[in-house]
Amino acid sequence: MSNNLDMVLVSHDTGLLAHWQRAFFPNIQSFAGQFKDLFQLNFDQESMVWIDLSIPNLPPWNDKQWQRLIVDQKVRIIATSSNPKDSEAVAALDVGCAAYCHAFSDAHTLEQVKQVVQAGHVWIGKTLMQRLIQSASHAAVVSSAPIAEWGVNLTQREKEVAIQAANGASNLMIAQNCKISERTVKAHLSSVFEKLNLTDRLQLALRVHGIH
Repeated sequence: MSNNLDMVLVSHDTGLLAHWQRAFFPNIQSFAGQFKDLFQLNFDQESMVWIDLSIPNLPPWNDKQWQRLIVDQKVRIIATSSNPKDSEAVAALDVGCAAYCHAFSDAHTLEQVKQVVQAGHVWIGKTLMQRLIQSASHAAVVSSAPIAEWGVNLTQREKEVAIQAANGASNLMIAQNCKISERTVKAHLSSVFEKLNLTDRLQLALRVHGIH
């Protein structure tokens, strides 16, 4: 997505709309109170649509109306909830949403979501990411042995950090285990992602555990 995108906010909650407006001003282009209102808008330019999943008359994920939006290459859907659940996140991402997050996330987090989606990636949030990493780790136990060649171009320290991250350890935990600073952990992970051509910890977990 380009930097010049339209921001569309969809919610009937005036408090949430005000929260989003403070976070995204002056980038907001349109407001909508109901899902059906989206089809009155002309998405002539690339658009990021933030949808409050508590709005009335929201169709189920398998409804064709969702696909009318999601198949449009110019539209990226961010599903939000004031009571987020992993199951709902998986359903939203499975249908093609670009992100799922807490509707009332702080401005810094909302900006992070925006930047990730704008860069063409998918935001799934820390909790779900951790769950998927753990699932990948568990799946590796019953799958074939990991491909050892994944770390052939990494230094010993980078490989050590990568393995711990792939098993769900936080930067702080890795720093304590390796007796290095969190900043150094972040530097090692950045180097690992670049060398392995990865973008996030979930991809790293899949690579380390040999799950393709």
